Amino acid sequence: MATGFWARVRRYYLAGLLVLAPTALTLWVAWIFFTFFDGILGGELRARGISVFGLGFVLLNLIVLVLGALTANFLGKRLFVVWDRLMHRVPLVNKVYSTLRQIAEIFLGSGEDAAFRRVALVEYGSPGTHMVGFVTSTAASEAGTVLGAKVCHVFVPSAVNPTTGFLLVVPEEKVRYLEMTPEQAMRMIVSAGSIVPAK
Repeated sequence: MATGFWARVRRYYLAGLLVLAPTALTLWVAWIFFTFFDGILGGELRARGISVFGLGFVLLNLIVLVLGALTANFLGKRLFVVWDRLMHRVPLVNKVYSTLRQIAEIFLGSGEDAAFRRVALVEYGSPGTHMVGFVTSTAASEAGTVLGAKVCHVFVPSAVNPTTGFLLVVPEEKVRYLEMTPEQAMRMIVSAGSIVPAK
């Protein structure tokens, strides 16, 4: 009788953790991001006597939205080109700016060929064994010239901890593209293959 009681307690406790843990962690991560971005402008606002919770976050997003709208029209595009050229001509600053600009284009770019937008299978290790990775580039490169073939750069994340991984340079004809979304592939990798998207 006592054994059955404690078994139920354990089952209920684990069920509660299963509900609470993902929700609590999600809220915690969201709060960290919110306070970080709110603090960018929020600190300046509070220093001027304006203390409204979340106002810095709202203003920052409005500034980003306005900048995006400005660069979408003809005049804004011309101004952005001038600014971009200026930043590339300033010594030392140009190295940092160009690197950050390339990273931003990789992660925020759009289109089918943008980095991390396509999921693929690549053969690795023994024949017939494949790994799931993200195609980061299909552009012509020195590696392709040396290999004498068009190649794809494929980032293969480590299972469970996708912040690490390694880069494979694979001939394009050996890359097998998958229909699953990057989000589905990431869930599969983080779960070590226990969460597999339906066909």
